[in-house]
Amino acid sequence: MSSVLLSRAAGAWLLCVSLAACSAADVTQASPAGSSPAPAVTATSDPAAGRGIPSAALLQPQDLQGAEGEPLEQGELAYVRPLRPCGDDPYPSDDTRTDAIAFRFVIYPTAGTGAAPAVVTEFIGRHAPGGAAEQFDEVSTALKRCPGGLGKGERRWTVLDTGLAGDESVLVRIDQKVSYADEEPSVVGHYAALARSADVIVTVTDLGWENTGGSEKLVRDLLGKAVERSGAIS
Repeated sequence: MSSVLLSRAAGAWLLCVSLAACSAADVTQASPAGSSPAPAVTATSDPAAGRGIPSAALLQPQDLQGAEGEPLEQGELAYVRPLRPCGDDPYPSDDTRTDAIAFRFVIYPTAGTGAAPAVVTEFIGRHAPGGAAEQFDEVSTALKRCPGGLGKGERRWTVLDTGLAGDESVLVRIDQKVSYADEEPSVVGHYAALARSADVIVTVTDLGWENTGGSEKLVRDLLGKAVERSGAIS
């Protein structure tokens, strides 16, 4: 399959996940608790645009084995923009966000390895002074308050590590029951990490590929690079 077709497949699969509206022959994945996706941001009309965030602040192709990014649609994969384990309710600190940007990258494996591609997302939110610190605290509290589960319409959130990219950083595994084609549902784990750097919140997620889970190692590595890149934000 060509890179173009794989990229289109990735986009279709992610749209399926975010809207939970695919047919039984496609990937089906439970929606987060609640009936509608969580808001992506409240301080900008188009969080994918990030007009005040320079492209240099994003992960670069050399960080992602050559993968180029494409903007996420507004509201797409909102539960990791930033981490929202409690569902639809916005964080009070969302109102302090002054700009945001959200991108998806598809990392293709080396030919002949038999490995699956990896779908990586990055979200960057810039806040008014003090707002990013408030957001990190609110996300940390939400992770404790809403661990979720594996029932219908749920995701299970497990904190794996803290302090991996500075004092205010956290790594989580997001488990969910996934059914692909006519297979029995199985638990698939994705990985996400969030960090605060000054007035910026950075979130990196590995969503795997179809019914293949993500990589904890990849997310750990990318978060450090993402925090470093975010230093380009003035």
